[in-house]
Amino acid sequence: MMADGAAVVGDIPAQRPGLQPRPALLAQLNVVGQEPSVVVLTGTRGTGKTQLAAAYARARAAGGWRLIAWVNARDSESLRAGLATAAKAAALPDGGSRQDAADAGQALRHWLEADGSRCLLVFDDAEDLSLLRPFIPAVGTTRILITTTRDLVTEPGTSLPVAVFSAEEALALLAGRTGLADEVGASAVAAELGYLPLALDQAAAMIAEQHLEYAAYLAKLRALPVEDYLAQTEDAEEQPYPPGVAKAVLLSLEAARTADPLGVCSALMEVMAMLSPASVRCDLLRAAGQAGTLLGGGRRVAASMVDQALERLTGWSLLGFSLDGQAVTVHCMVTRVVRGGLARHGRLTRACRAAASTLELSSEAVAKSLDYAAVSEILGQLTALLENAQTCADDTDGEQAGTLTRLRFLALRHLAELRNSMPRAIAIGEPLIADLERLLGPDDPDTLSARNSLAHAYRQTGRVADAVPLLERNLESGERLLGPDYPRTLASRNNLATAYRALGRWADAIPLFQKNVAVCEELLGADHPKTVASRHNLDLARQELAQAEIAGRNPQQPD
Repeated sequence: MMADGAAVVGDIPAQRPGLQPRPALLAQLNVVGQEPSVVVLTGTRGTGKTQLAAAYARARAAGGWRLIAWVNARDSESLRAGLATAAKAAALPDGGSRQDAADAGQALRHWLEADGSRCLLVFDDAEDLSLLRPFIPAVGTTRILITTTRDLVTEPGTSLPVAVFSAEEALALLAGRTGLADEVGASAVAAELGYLPLALDQAAAMIAEQHLEYAAYLAKLRALPVEDYLAQTEDAEEQPYPPGVAKAVLLSLEAARTADPLGVCSALMEVMAMLSPASVRCDLLRAAGQAGTLLGGGRRVAASMVDQALERLTGWSLLGFSLDGQAVTVHCMVTRVVRGGLARHGRLTRACRAAASTLELSSEAVAKSLDYAAVSEILGQLTALLENAQTCADDTDGEQAGTLTRLRFLALRHLAELRNSMPRAIAIGEPLIADLERLLGPDDPDTLSARNSLAHAYRQTGRVADAVPLLERNLESGERLLGPDYPRTLASRNNLATAYRALGRWADAIPLFQKNVAVCEELLGADHPKTVASRHNLDLARQELAQAEIAGRNPQQPD
């Protein structure tokens, strides 16, 4: 989007209701944000690192800076997609290219190193600095912000710890949002919640929405038996909730559920909990409502009702809009509470299916798209859902396995389309092929498509020999089921012949190319583009074979 001449890229969080500005931290950020330009905002979950970075980014946008780019840095796909979008906004030649997403990030880096004045690049929720390092400008005046819960060290750079609220900040948030002049009561609530900004934000929203006194809210908080609402985690790496967070979120969820008898708010939170907390497009949620996948049972929800529910959830501080209003974000600890509640009551698999149906609709829509950003975004959501679905333990009818297999198939297809994450495509594709053959059969169209995608990934990473068995099986299936002249069979024959040729197996490749030339000439004519292309491939294979024979090489065993 454009704001006063500035290019604003990415889902920068909008200002939340009752935001506590934290001027002391912003002042420090302005000081350490001078050259050199890398600042790492560190702290535990819920302390407000992202909100602080967003406030800084909004101020730069309002000041007319040339570029403000907000990039989700949690994983490599999201990182590269965000950098490619920023490169496109800067009108760089590699911006938005499917094949060259990493190149787009490098192009952006070089552009910022040459002239990064009045430019801001935010890497939000970074997990691994090694992913960021190739794209961080080494010189120049670009401001770089990184938010992380990890102990990341940058050279050069400055670490700025973001801790829980001070007592004064906590009281200011509560009083500003609730309008209550009860410092003693506010202090008791703040202490109960450990002064954590996320929990205090939940508390202030509920107190304001339900017109409660601090004492009444505190009584609800202390009386809530968390163990009755949330399943116990078996993940040793998952940290315990900070003080009061789970209770504060549960109270807000229950209040929002009670205020919405149709259940749209609850359904939205359940779908959001299964997707990426970084951002979810509002259009995706509207489409889910209109398709009947949000509430289930084919019950359709008008787009206007989805928008109203999103507004209500934002009022409860359970969600937050992006600066342009086109996406919503949710804190990862809120989604963790939602998933814990779903697991406790045996509804996690149902929520996973609703989210999967939502993504499948959108995935089909973007599958034929040339929009890199749209394909990458769906891939990010598929990846998040697959990760979150691993916690499902209530799949009594086994349907969940089929759902996840379908999602893995879609993820593999999109990875192959993006062409910049082949190792990950291989990691997904190898076990997926076996599952598809078992669940759908070796000749199912999805199985054939997945084999093609995995073979493509093998070839892109130099593992052509590993691609050949997959392509041989696809050609055998095509000739047996569709016939030797079917277009899909022609494509399979060409793919296998091309792989043989890449391995120097010209004696195997030439008969396949000859077959395609003969079929194309008969069906399409001698001058049809497909016939010409097939003849060209045949000529190249013959030339290479002749050159190998002249050089005295064994055509079947190239050097």
